[in-house]
Amino acid sequence: MKVEGSVAVVTGAASGIGKAIAEALIAAGAKGVVVSDIDAAGAERVAAGIGAKALAVQADVADEASIRALVDRSREHFGSVDIFVSNAGLTVTGSFDASDEEWKRALDVNMMSHVWAARAVVPAMLEAGRGHLVQTIAACGVLTAFGAAPYSVAKMGAVAFAEYLAVEYGHRGLGVSCLMPQAVNTPMLTASVSSNEQLAKLKEVSEVLEPEQVAKAAIEAIEENRIHVFTHQGSADSFRQRADDADVWVAQMQAIRHGGRRP
Repeated sequence: MKVEGSVAVVTGAASGIGKAIAEALIAAGAKGVVVSDIDAAGAERVAAGIGAKALAVQADVADEASIRALVDRSREHFGSVDIFVSNAGLTVTGSFDASDEEWKRALDVNMMSHVWAARAVVPAMLEAGRGHLVQTIAACGVLTAFGAAPYSVAKMGAVAFAEYLAVEYGHRGLGVSCLMPQAVNTPMLTASVSSNEQLAKLKEVSEVLEPEQVAKAAIEAIEENRIHVFTHQGSADSFRQRADDADVWVAQMQAIRHGGRRP
């Protein structure tokens, strides 16, 4: 799959990683990019900054009808959707005692949105014999997120769905990539870190990347058709450890979570 000459839709694109991916797609030669976000004004600002090749469309990824309307509008304007970047996400904290409403919100935004996007775009991609889905999932999709059970479970489900699509339809030209960053300098990170002291502690265990670095990885993943895209080496190492010896991995994660260091 080549970005050059393609039409892409990016959700959650009013800021952060989504904004950076929309801009990187145009820089890589995309024919057009649809900048989508629940924040209509933010999407308009990003699209205006990109220029004539961008179209802003408001959409709520927690609503399947809204995703279908987004895809329909994109096709009306550009003629096709070749790349769909499901970037919009929502952090939901809590454990098993989180409310049913919190669980549903986490699952709708972080997992079902990918299912609904696939329903809207994959049939046409299979008919064309080309297309790529990019899902911004986070490293917890194959690891876990401390203190955030609904978020972790939803992200893991999103990875499972992406892998299913790649296995089931890869031979028909469908590419799928899971972006799995850790800490990235975005509004979501700012909202989750309440003090400079917390940010300093975060930087002790994870490099904080800029959105543009993640966007670069996304473009490379599309053109190389890679399924797992780790932006932090520590996540990749932990994923391999989890596969090699889950008991050791759990012990290491427990030490990080409760003791601040590996055993």
